[in-house]
Amino acid sequence: MSNDLERRIARLEAIEAVKYAFNRYFHAIDNNNIDLLMEEVFTRDVVLEVANYPPGSGKNMLLDTEEKIRAVYGPIKADGHRHNSTNVSVSINEECTEAQVTAYFITTVAWGNQGGIYEGTFVPAENGTWKAKHWLVSSQWGWRLADAGLELPAPYLYDPPSVGTKHGGFQPR
Repeated sequence: MSNDLERRIARLEAIEAVKYAFNRYFHAIDNNNIDLLMEEVFTRDVVLEVANYPPGSGKNMLLDTEEKIRAVYGPIKADGHRHNSTNVSVSINEECTEAQVTAYFITTVAWGNQGGIYEGTFVPAENGTWKAKHWLVSSQWGWRLADAGLELPAPYLYDPPSVGTKHGGFQPR
């Protein structure tokens, strides 16, 4: 097999492994499985940036320890959250040592919907798997049921989806 073909196959396998890890993120949080999130999706030294959290608040969080991540993601219960993604883009560098991921997301919750953009940096882990070493969740729009009893107004955020992101929702070439 030629070296070029071997490199192309390796990149395709890496892209699929990154997509698998990306989808494990949704499975973990929608099933309130924080252990799966920490063991299979994130590296031990992952850094999470959560922009506009709680959604609509305009506040940003930096989660740079497992303890901080568990404090935010742990309380998310499986009884009402469903995360969906679209426009997933995975860009692998030539050496297959790093991948950039972007995707739009919609989260349905008991009180309404919210959406935004995920941006992440993934690196190879053990046995052909990949894990996120940096994760940006940027909630940019949403609506709430009027009688949800929440302090934040509905609807919220009118900025374009690219606001608060690093790549504007797509990978640079």
